[in-house]
Amino acid sequence: MLIHEAFDRTLKKQSISAKTLSGLAKVSEAHISQFRNGKGGDVSHTTLERLLAAMDEMAPGAKLYFCLLLAGKNPDRLTMEDSLDPVLLVDSLSGRQVASLLNAIADRFSLTASESNDSASHSAEQVAV
Repeated sequence: MLIHEAFDRTLKKQSISAKTLSGLAKVSEAHISQFRNGKGGDVSHTTLERLLAAMDEMAPGAKLYFCLLLAGKNPDRLTMEDSLDPVLLVDSLSGRQVASLLNAIADRFSLTASESNDSASHSAEQVAV
């Protein structure tokens, strides 16, 4: 699948209007239209990054959907195992989302460590009795 086809299909699937995307990504509506229709609207990698970030802000998961299309996968037929691929997941996230994910992981490890310490203390108390 060509990049402009994946872009167009993602916009349609996620019900993202070019007008709204244009305002959020700061890319002209005409440029978006040319690009999505393959009519000479080439975009730089920085413009594409802005478009994908804006798409994902408007419809979380849109960037992952787009990337999966480009990778030749059918995002509509993913198995649970495919959708939980950590590399695909992290690649689909914005910087802010990665930071949030890392905080959640740190909180989880902190909670797990705390539970382990409580369990060990409880076991030690039972042995002492």
